[in-house]
Amino acid sequence: MAVTFEQVRSALDPEEPAYNKAAANLGTEALPHLAKIIAGDHAMLASKAAYLAGLIGTEQSVEVLHRAARSGDVRVRIAAAAAAAAGKLPPESVSDVLINLIDDADVGVQKLALKAVPVNSSPALRARIESLSTTKTDTLVRSLSREVLGRMPASTSDQGTNEKSTGKKKGKPKK
Repeated sequence: MAVTFEQVRSALDPEEPAYNKAAANLGTEALPHLAKIIAGDHAMLASKAAYLAGLIGTEQSVEVLHRAARSGDVRVRIAAAAAAAAGKLPPESVSDVLINLIDDADVGVQKLALKAVPVNSSPALRARIESLSTTKTDTLVRSLSREVLGRMPASTSDQGTNEKSTGKKKGKPKK
């Protein structure tokens, strides 16, 4: 049975939708309808649609989240960051969605996007966060960027820098 626009809209209408139930019941067939809602004029409904797309958690969901991340409404972009944080998408896909959101004009979107960064994010996202940690004028975003980097495993370039500065290679301690 095909999922209709009305079914998707009905699942999103409550003030607090049952997102997990809707994701399970509607599945990937809801994604074209969610994309249509995100492109519409109703920002609150669009933000709910973005979050639901993230919970559906397929590669097709990523395209819907990209659309939400480019929305002119800050609430929809925040929902895209929250959906990326929900943990249903592969880390590489999350990185693709977040890389633009961490540069958002709205500091609230930037903060939520930074909090959503997976530990094993893409090299491009990591590089962007490294740049924010030193160049961002907003001290809270700069500090949060440093915090996010601190919970990520050291990159190979970080290890090379550490070896050069200490003259020692990292390895297992000798017994």
